[in-house]
Amino acid sequence: MLNKFLEKRSNIILLAIIAVFMESLTSPCLKLGGRYPFLSAGYIGWFCLAVLILGFYAVCWQLILEKLPLTTAYLRRGFSYILIFVWARLIFHETITWKQILGIIVISIGMVVSISDEKAN
Repeated sequence: MLNKFLEKRSNIILLAIIAVFMESLTSPCLKLGGRYPFLSAGYIGWFCLAVLILGFYAVCWQLILEKLPLTTAYLRRGFSYILIFVWARLIFHETITWKQILGIIVISIGMVVSISDEKAN
């Protein structure tokens, strides 16, 4: 069933987006865990959640790399940097500076240019 799902390129791209989304959640988990004393239940719980997410990500990423060229797959990872800014603002209410916004714009433009180049070929 999984092989049938991964036969369509659009499904592989969807899996890449989901994997990158999940991977971006590890940073907030680790930061939330850091709010607890070292080796406390809260610390271990958040750390274990981050490891579980990374395990899911690793399996998905391996499936993706079997089907997509390395450069195509890694272009999608830029999305995780953007998501981390979203999590920083939504979860931790951190201030986002104009320089960080400029960085997000540069990353986004790079992803769009690279992805549009893929479609042209």
